[in-house]
Amino acid sequence: MKFRIPYLLFLCYFLFLFGCRYPIAKQDELETDTLFLELTGSKATDCNAEGIRLSKTIQLDQAETVWDQCIQTNPNEVVVHLNRLRFYYLLDEYEHLKQKITKEAPSRSSVTYTTILKELEVRLRNEERVVLLDALSRLKGWELYSYEELANYYLQTGNFVYAEGYFNQILEVVPFHENALYGMADIQVQKSNWYSLLDYAKSLEVAAKKNQEFHFYFVKANYELGRYETALKWAESATPNEKTQISFLEVWRDTLLVLKDSPRWDNLLPYYRKAVERGYAVPESVFFPTLSKEGKDVRKASRSGRS
Repeated sequence: MKFRIPYLLFLCYFLFLFGCRYPIAKQDELETDTLFLELTGSKATDCNAEGIRLSKTIQLDQAETVWDQCIQTNPNEVVVHLNRLRFYYLLDEYEHLKQKITKEAPSRSSVTYTTILKELEVRLRNEERVVLLDALSRLKGWELYSYEELANYYLQTGNFVYAEGYFNQILEVVPFHENALYGMADIQVQKSNWYSLLDYAKSLEVAAKKNQEFHFYFVKANYELGRYETALKWAESATPNEKTQISFLEVWRDTLLVLKDSPRWDNLLPYYRKAVERGYAVPESVFFPTLSKEGKDVRKASRSGRS
């Protein structure tokens, strides 16, 4: 025991001397990372290169200081911002980075930060973009933009809980925010919440200015709730472009299959054929089952099951 104490003191002194306060488990990620960006012909070339060198040689406290100083002296150099973000992202030091960005407080009109976000999107560094958006959401002027971008990201990745949370934050501020209402409606479809879907569809009917393609939500909700006549009326009143969407055509077709003994497809065929022109590959005889004897039997079974 008397030998362990001096050893531990020496180890503590050694760690203090090198200032390594980050998990050593992250060493491999830093040393082998290929996404740090070089700079040429810029005032930030030298400090950027030094930041990369220190990061990859795991001199982390020194690297942190260099990245901060490099940004202070070159606040509009996008590459330096991207590299600092990469540094903290690889170390899982998200909160530390967010505190720095909050302190720097870029304005919503910042060309630098708009470019950073675009670069992250183009380079498919989506998780880093999420970290940055979360930091920006804490700043005045960035809130709604950040919430919407985060909500759309989580919607696309299938994380409906997070997406719903961000859309709700938008709607608390702007109750008839068009894009947030569309996002919430899409989530209700995925979750099969048909009454909630109707509520969002009704809000969209009032709020939609840019995008009038909300009829699908009325058709889908009413169809699933067994209100087939109402669903059919909404289907027939949809925009021509909305009628070419496969999800819309499917529920429109299914509504007719339930309502009619011998449904006519005259109204649907032009839109189905436009969908085919765009690449839809399901044959006509399959999509419209009553065009074949086998399909007629399926229709009968389907109709009897819904009656």
